[in-house]
Amino acid sequence: MTYFEEKRKPYKTARKSELMPVADILEPIKKMLGLDENLFAVMKVWDKELGIDGVEVCGYKDGTIFAQTKYSAAINEIMLRKKEIINRLNQYLGSAKIKNIKVSVK
Repeated sequence: MTYFEEKRKPYKTARKSELMPVADILEPIKKMLGLDENLFAVMKVWDKELGIDGVEVCGYKDGTIFAQTKYSAAINEIMLRKKEIINRLNQYLGSAKIKNIKVSVK
């Protein structure tokens, strides 16, 4: 076989792909950042039903909701209504996933 005939010969080498599905990469990142379906459900219920002005949910991890506010009065209101808020959010989620609420001033 000459050099030119060998160059024209199709190669039959199997190539392994090192690509991963996007879902396999995003799931661990979402868990690490605390971004899951529960966070979005909590944010929706918080704004719609709890009616606490000036308080913004900024995270959810291991059963704890993290929120921020500009007003210390809002922190006091949340601490007074903490059990009620947790119960309402857990009812909406359908299980006792939320155990605590931590609020800080921006």
